[in-house]
Amino acid sequence: MKPLYKSLRESIESGDYFQDSRNWYKYKYIYPFAQRSLVLILSAIIFVIFFGVVLDLYALLPIVSQVNYSIATDYSQNSNAKIIHANRVPNSPLISIADIMLRNYVKNREHYSYSGLKKQFIFVKNNSTRIVFRRFYNSMNIDNPLSPVMRYQKTIQRQAMIISTHHPFAGKSIVKFATIAQSPSRAHIENIVWQATISYEIDKINTASPSGTRFNFTVTDYKLKLLENKNAK
Repeated sequence: MKPLYKSLRESIESGDYFQDSRNWYKYKYIYPFAQRSLVLILSAIIFVIFFGVVLDLYALLPIVSQVNYSIATDYSQNSNAKIIHANRVPNSPLISIADIMLRNYVKNREHYSYSGLKKQFIFVKNNSTRIVFRRFYNSMNIDNPLSPVMRYQKTIQRQAMIISTHHPFAGKSIVKFATIAQSPSRAHIENIVWQATISYEIDKINTASPSGTRFNFTVTDYKLKLLENKNAK
């Protein structure tokens, strides 16, 4: 035992004993606490990143908001309202109503007037999912060289005229339409025929419901295809 006491005394006198005690205390208590704290901080960072990704994915989902929908009519000298009956598609009142909505949606989306841009953006936003509206927003962005804002600017207007509609099944329709753009001098700048393949959601509507009944109509996908450029001839 004497060598052990001797070694212990020498360790105390040299200060190694206290240094070893401090090192033991650090390894026993301080280092594990620091490691647990680091793991906790990393876990919190990972959770925040994951939560942010979930929010971004949620923002891309088709969120349907309830809107009170009204149908714009053509300009007329008659001040009375123009009544549109839901009988466009025989024996299918719901698709007939969807046909009216889709025609109106395409006209408002493809029309261009610099003074009406704000109203146009609000219309598309209120009747589209977020991802469909985002695509529309990008197509109108001035960073896009094909943007109507860059092509037509403040003086030129473009009208969209529906040629035909086809409804292969509920929730999907094909709209054929023409866009005509004219300069202030009435010169034709654009005369193009397009095909829009549209997916949409619409609430089932009771045809006996009173006027002004609220229901949802939302475009969930919108794809354009150029059929004919009459200016190129």
